[in-house]
Amino acid sequence: MDKSVERTVALLRKSYAGELTAEERAEMERLLENEKMRQLYEEIGDDEYLLGEFRRYAGWKPAQGYRKFRKNMRRQSLQRNLIRLSVAASILMALGCIWWLVEPDWLEQGGKIAEITKEPASCRAFLQLSSGKRIVLDESGPMDVHEGDGCVRIDSGQAVYSVGQTTPFKAEEYHVLYVPQGGEYRLRLADGTFIHLNAGSELRYPVAFAAAERKVYLKGEAWFEVAKDTERPFYVETDEVRIRVYGTAFNINTHGLQAVETVLVSGEIGIRKTEGSEEWHMHPGQLALYDRSSGEISFRNVDVQKYIAWKDGEFCFNDDTLEEILEELGRWYNVTVVFQAAEKKEIQFSGHLKRYENIQKILDAITESTGIVFEISDRTIVVK
Repeated sequence: MDKSVERTVALLRKSYAGELTAEERAEMERLLENEKMRQLYEEIGDDEYLLGEFRRYAGWKPAQGYRKFRKNMRRQSLQRNLIRLSVAASILMALGCIWWLVEPDWLEQGGKIAEITKEPASCRAFLQLSSGKRIVLDESGPMDVHEGDGCVRIDSGQAVYSVGQTTPFKAEEYHVLYVPQGGEYRLRLADGTFIHLNAGSELRYPVAFAAAERKVYLKGEAWFEVAKDTERPFYVETDEVRIRVYGTAFNINTHGLQAVETVLVSGEIGIRKTEGSEEWHMHPGQLALYDRSSGEISFRNVDVQKYIAWKDGEFCFNDDTLEEILEELGRWYNVTVVFQAAEKKEIQFSGHLKRYENIQKILDAITESTGIVFEISDRTIVVK
């Protein structure tokens, strides 16, 4: 394999795994200055794209898959080879294999595939600046990113914004924080608002808020502690609902199979449909459910701990279905789940489990309670 291609693939693999050193991070940033490579990097980072490609590769046996991939490479140009190799690298990383970097001769000799331990997520994300430049974030630091008279301080799994007083950021300049599956990240905006993004989530926000309002755009799940500002209301926009915040702490989750969940812990928020005008006010201890099928919003009083335990390092399940539980585990541990029997999806489980445990311990606890048997192969969990 060409050394430059191999190096590119290695950097991509380590970037998505959150394992880049400071020198490699700088090298990665230089690599992403190439527009086509940056587009590729963003494409691979898209969960839906990756899932589609994953399905193409998931049924292959390693040696057969590698040989087929090599055969396809020979039909493409060198530039296309690099793109296909990079895409395959990210997909096969998701599968938990390392065989894509070794030669076919080794595979023919029956070399063993490395078994990847299903460890929990870590602090890793990708920060896209207003210029389009993309920076890999992990638990390392400190690192300062400057734009105009403002600064983003990256350190120990958190990005902290500050804005100068003389020539601050323009209000129309936006940053986007992408958190992949198997990751989490924390963010403090220039107004002091604290946000904790869960795995498989994305937040788009201005680096400096406008004079009239503060607005961010969320896909996925995030915990918000909004800094109070009586002059500028704070809004969280999702595809289905819009939250108006009056200085408070709350959690929004758009990952749900049936509904978007918003739970209020303290303060007061208003919620309405994105396409509607009527706003309902929520009070602490309430859960708002936007039903994806009916398009209606309903409210009920709940124990909020179930919905916010994730930010404190716990899974809190209360009669949740196995399908809902394994979907959440899949995002956190970056694994795919396959049910051999559809009726198993509706089995319910309750329990408090540590979020940073090896996934096997969590599956063992579910097995002990429900009798369900799981089989782990590479990065796939099979429900027997």
